[in-house]
Amino acid sequence: MQRSTFKVLFYVKRQSEKHGQVPVMGRITINGTMSQ
Repeated sequence: MQRSTFKVLFYVKRQSEKHGQVPVMGRITINGTMSQ
């Protein structure tokens, strides 16, 4: 059986917007293939 990998990463963008809100970005990696 082939082993597969799955990773999820969330991080906060450093550039703050109005009202003190900042966007949260996410990155998903499955078997080395990345999507944002």
